[in-house]
Amino acid sequence: MWRVEDIIQAVHGEAYRIERGIFNDISTDSRTIQEGELFVPINGKTFDGHEFIVDAYLRSHGGTLCEKGREDVIKAAKGTIILVDNTTKAFLDLARHMRKSLKGTFIAITGSNGKTTTKEILVAILGRSRQVHFNEKNFNNLIGVSKSILAVKGSPEMFIFELGTNSRGEIRQLTEVTEPDVSVITNINPSHLEGLADLDGVFDEKSDIFRHTKAGGHILINADDPMLFPRYQDSDHVYHTFGIDGVADFHLRIREDLGWKGYDLTLEFFKDTFNVKTRLLGRHNLYNILVASSIAYLVGISPSQIKSVIEAFNPYSMRFNPIMGKKAYTVVDDSYNANPSSVKWALNTLASLPCTGRRIAVLGDMKELGEKTAFYHEEIGRFLKESNINSVLLIGEEVKGILKELNNGRGRFFHDKASLIDYAKQYLTGGDVVLIKGSRAAKMEEIVEALI
Repeated sequence: MWRVEDIIQAVHGEAYRIERGIFNDISTDSRTIQEGELFVPINGKTFDGHEFIVDAYLRSHGGTLCEKGREDVIKAAKGTIILVDNTTKAFLDLARHMRKSLKGTFIAITGSNGKTTTKEILVAILGRSRQVHFNEKNFNNLIGVSKSILAVKGSPEMFIFELGTNSRGEIRQLTEVTEPDVSVITNINPSHLEGLADLDGVFDEKSDIFRHTKAGGHILINADDPMLFPRYQDSDHVYHTFGIDGVADFHLRIREDLGWKGYDLTLEFFKDTFNVKTRLLGRHNLYNILVASSIAYLVGISPSQIKSVIEAFNPYSMRFNPIMGKKAYTVVDDSYNANPSSVKWALNTLASLPCTGRRIAVLGDMKELGEKTAFYHEEIGRFLKESNINSVLLIGEEVKGILKELNNGRGRFFHDKASLIDYAKQYLTGGDVVLIKGSRAAKMEEIVEALI
């Protein structure tokens, strides 16, 4: 329940009209708002939530926030109306107000790659013995994280939030809202360069998660990351390292690569050393396992529970998930998203997995790389040229840079998905392994669905 005076104080608002003093909940969707809820009209790139204030009231009989200067849209509106400077900021302020009332351990995860899978593994581990609240799917932006905090019910012991960004200042705002006790940056790699400019910009943006973690809280540093480990210094938090290649507080060692069955691993955590097997494929997933296990250990989960969950954990759809295709070929669905480092990791994994036929990569554009777009696509082309990948099927505009550098007969460009799919259905045969990867906007899952 929300008292109107608490709402006004939280959002630094002004009462335009008060008709209801208590609200059952907060909503940003006029289509699903319930009786007695407060409507927060969010403005997006292609929509203005203020246009739905009247519709929201007809369903909720509650009230609304409204930006100052937009009073024209509330002339026909009824209910309680609170004026604010910016409704998106006000929504964050409501989440921040809610956060201060919540007890439990807050964990925040960011990074260029692996944050969603790391979160999912950690949720699975902690969920075995604790009540856990987390932001579902990849609802990791300012609106998604705020919604998740405002959706908390009951008294969870653990809160896990994945924090994402595509422009400067978002991680700072998200960390200030979540106030984590434990935080981690999985890695620093080229991603969202349209908003962050370059790797230094990525580093500065992601590092805000550490700067704004609670004083005295725990932070985890990737000891294998050349952008992060040598550069980040901290004296306000309890500092831990994790890694595979170098010395680290939390260390993972590969005992045996089991091919398509995954890995046999040893985790070395301070005084505890234990063996564990995983079905996840690729070295990148080993870091996800390591980070999730390290955090779980820090908050008091036993090695035996960590081991049992990791061994039962299966890959999620669209994240390096192998699926048997129609003619006994294997489709590796890694279509969820792509940036230069994740594409290289996926290609390296494809190159290392057992294969009785041909290794084939189907690649779409990598988005949000700004001025470096051509450079990174051409870099992938040079990377492929030196690889053992037999054939590369390309779709999109930016992938033409891959084709330009590959230039050895292994690359084939398609103008549309239909023609690529028709070709692939004829081309693929038993024993082949085909990796499908591209940025979210490319919707590469449509190719996966056509081939399985």
